[in-house]
Formats: sequence, structure tokens, C-alpha cells
Amino acid sequence: MIGALAIVAIAIIVTSSGPRSADGVATIDYGNVVQTDNLADVGAGDRRPSLRIAVAAMISPKKTSDLYDDLLRLLADRVGRRAVFTQRKTYAEVNDMVERKEVDVAFVCSGPYVTGKAKFGMEILVVPVVGGQTVYHSYILTHRDSPFSSFDALKGKRFAFTDPYSNTGCLVPKYMVARRGETPQSFFGDSYYTYSHDNSIKAVAEGLADGAAVDSLIWEYAQATDPTYTAHTKIVEKSPPYGIPPVVVHPDLDPYVKQRLKETFLTLHEVQEAQGILRTLRIDRFVEGDDAAYDSVREMQRWIAQTGQEEP
Repeated sequence: MIGALAIVAIAIIVTSSGPRSADGVATIDYGNVVQTDNLADVGAGDRRPSLRIAVAAMISPKKTSDLYDDLLRLLADRVGRRAVFTQRKTYAEVNDMVERKEVDVAFVCSGPYVTGKAKFGMEILVVPVVGGQTVYHSYILTHRDSPFSSFDALKGKRFAFTDPYSNTGCLVPKYMVARRGETPQSFFGDSYYTYSHDNSIKAVAEGLADGAAVDSLIWEYAQATDPTYTAHTKIVEKSPPYGIPPVVVHPDLDPYVKQRLKETFLTLHEVQEAQGILRTLRIDRFVEGDDAAYDSVREMQRWIAQTGQEEP
């Protein structure tokens, strides 16, 4: 992302006086760097009904668009529609779009799924299988050359969270802090949000943060395809497994559309045109999901709430 690190660097300098979220963590405004209302009708000129698809910004917007465009176009075509791709800067904004029925299907993080399920009954449509598994982890990163070898070693240091609603990039490290009887403000010397996992990886690699928590799937993808930044980081802790980020819909989505979408996802790996796309995304296939797989995320949310820490 052009200029992203420069914005991060500036934000770090001014965090003491910059804007903060409800939990007191500094918020970085990427408004001058990314387009936060990115709506692309990738089937422009096609008169078929639209399939409105949102992808949460787990990675930076341009990378998300580059990676997902072919998949979304193919999905829409398989259900007889044209793809309209929507992005927002934050996970909360994507959840809001699903709740308001402004999109038909969305790729979200595990934390926002749990929140959306409780708030308006957000439903899992399918989940991806990656490396034969439907789980992922939070990686606690530090710079490759740093002396830090554990999460506890980051006490009093500068820490990068991803999104306030991220499971692996925010909830997990906040839970780790809460289990130690502290808050992010008391445990870390300073902290801020980067709003994507690749930005957090870059922040650690460039020395703009002493540590960060990131999605294991995204770190592993970057390490395998372009280790420019991951090569300068090391994993000092790995969380227990959590239910993988799901593909979701509003519970009131037209049953016919919902069923067509599910059938398309579940058989996508059998479609020759899709196989190369799935390999690029490192997705084996899509399978039906289980809400119970996200109970450990709910438990962390409950624990943090019991400590009196504010929600994002």
C-alpha cells in the first residue's frame, strides 16, 4: 500500500494526542491512503441481477481486490448474476452492511461473525478449508533481530493491533493481557490500530512497532508468496486454534439465493476454472460451518467483558 508506512510512522509520533477508540487505543486514519468506500461493479454492462459481495479488510484494500476479484466474479457467474464488490475500512462497517442488507454475502473475520450472530443472527454460509483445516491462530510477532522472545517481553513496549473487532489481531492479545490482570494501557507502553494484518506485519518489520498480533493465515500466505516483510519478523507465541473466518449472510437473505450460493461454494473446487483461483488463495475448498467452532471466541469476549474493559 503506497505510503501506508509513512502514515503509520507519523501516527506513532502523535499517538499521545491523536484520536483513540473507546478502549483507549490510538486509532490511525488511513483515509489519505486507502479508498474506504470501494464499490466496484466488476460486471458493468451486464444486465443480470447483481450479487453484492463484501470482503472485510483483513489485508489492505488493493491486495484484497487483487486476490478476490476473480473468485467473486466466478461465484456470481455461477449463480447467474453479476458481481458487485464492496469494501470498507473497518470490520464493523462490513457487519453493518450485512445487518442493513446492503450486501448479499460477506467474507468476515471470526470476531465480527460472533458479534453479528449475537446482534442480528448473522449466519455462516460456508467456511474455507486451508491446509486441510478449518481453524487458524493468532501469531504474536516481533522483529527478527529483536531481543523479545515472548509476549511478556513486550510489556512496556509499542504494540500494533489490527482492527478493534479482529479476533486474532485484537481480541486474542487483549485476552492475553486481561488474563495477566492488566489492560492494554497498563501493559503496553503504547498501542495503535493498523486496520489490516499486512499493515501490522509491515509495522513490525520496519521497526514501527515492537510487537503485533496477526492472523496466521495471512502471515503464512505472505511468507509463502512474498516474504518481503515476514522475513523480518519472528513468531514468539502462537495461540490455540479458533474457528476460521467464515463466509456469512443475513438470516433473511432470499432462501433460493442462499441455497444457490451455498451449493456453488461447496462444489467450487470441482470447477476447473476455479481450481487455479483457489490455489492462488491457498484455499482447498469450502465446507459447511459449525457455529460451535466459535465458542472459544465468545468465551474470550465474555472474559474481557467481566474485567470491565470497554468494547471497541
